[in-house]
Amino acid sequence: MKRVVIIGGVAAGMSAASKLRRLEEETEIIVFEKGEDISYGACGLPYYIAGTISSSDRLVARTREEFEKQGINVYLRHEAVALSPEEKKIRVVNHTDGLERDVNYDHLVLATGASAIQPPFYTEEASNVFTLKTLQDAIHMKAFFEKTPAKDVTIIGGGYIGMELVETMKTLGKHVRVIDVHDHVLTVYDEDIAHLVQSHLKEEHGIEFCLGEEVTSLTQHNGDGVAVETKTNTYQTDAVIVNVGIRPNTTFLKGSGIECLENGAILTNEYMETNLPFIYAGGDCATSYHRLLKKRVHIALGTIANKQGRLIAENIHGKRHAFQGVLGTNIVKILDLTVAKTGLSEKEAKEANIPYETETITANNGASYYPGTEELTIKLLFNKESHVIIGAQIVGGAGVAQRIDTLVAGIYNEMTADEMTYLDLCYAPPYAGVWDAIQVATNKIKE
Repeated sequence: MKRVVIIGGVAAGMSAASKLRRLEEETEIIVFEKGEDISYGACGLPYYIAGTISSSDRLVARTREEFEKQGINVYLRHEAVALSPEEKKIRVVNHTDGLERDVNYDHLVLATGASAIQPPFYTEEASNVFTLKTLQDAIHMKAFFEKTPAKDVTIIGGGYIGMELVETMKTLGKHVRVIDVHDHVLTVYDEDIAHLVQSHLKEEHGIEFCLGEEVTSLTQHNGDGVAVETKTNTYQTDAVIVNVGIRPNTTFLKGSGIECLENGAILTNEYMETNLPFIYAGGDCATSYHRLLKKRVHIALGTIANKQGRLIAENIHGKRHAFQGVLGTNIVKILDLTVAKTGLSEKEAKEANIPYETETITANNGASYYPGTEELTIKLLFNKESHVIIGAQIVGGAGVAQRIDTLVAGIYNEMTADEMTYLDLCYAPPYAGVWDAIQVATNKIKE
């Protein structure tokens, strides 16, 4: 009987396990997950902490028991610690009893995900200092804010998770401070777009931004509070959330021969195969091919992980389906703002020596005469000669998601501004003008 061993039980791992079981009824499927939970929606964690999602159970797509009814063997609190590809075996430690054992495989799937980076000043001992990456992280954070009267919260790191937690903490009625070493938050976005976000959140919601400051230490004081020390200031706060980035969980592969990027992300080909036979990798621990940069990159998003997990199962089954690559599409809700991006930012284009020009417009998300219409700011990057769109960023209210997805399709298919301008997009006063906001932007490029 063929045995497939999967290391990691969240998005990519369980997507691979489920699809493979549907394809192959007899294959032995074993999943090892070092944490206490499997198959949960990590992107929903901030909304659970805020109370928008009533129970952590609602974040779990399928339980361990449900998988085991399908004949998928799931072992929790089991961590892979070494790989011997010549012998086709993985060494696993059971964190419940501390015992180690070797497990042989015919095919191995590495879906170990990534962990939150813990900078030197981070301390796990403090009850009011948190990071957010796992379901257990969210459960502990929610319990803290339910039982303590913390009024002032400092978020260190202004990336996706940090900015989503701005909404979480504001929803809980906290004063929110964001500290980031960079000169603007959301650094995958261009500075002008990020400044629109910062200005709105500061002016409309009282969010405090402390940018260009490097945190050096966290010091407990008065029994409960924390002094956040940067190189230039000290901030007194009741609780701290540290989310300064992630790192692939691949240190156990050292010496195995698996090829990785400098940050530890596993290099794969279009079939999600590593450089070693019978070993696949997908999700936050692995790379993806970027369709515009023409190289393997590390972009940790749940959409990518689920697709890669499914493809891995199909390729183990022998279908040979290629992953078509990514554009780095993302979207973030921050209170009454939505921010979205696909394709290249100016920074990415410059670093890749890709020539570009930009066009930024402000347009309505519906007919100007329709009540409640909101403004959208759309920034496009395009090739000066061909007018092919290579990047898009949008900030505004309702309607951002539908427009970024339209632009994804356009960039994916190398459409020009002229082609985008004459797309047959939908129109009704509550949703768009006769010229959609996208077409207002692309028409400016045409001119």
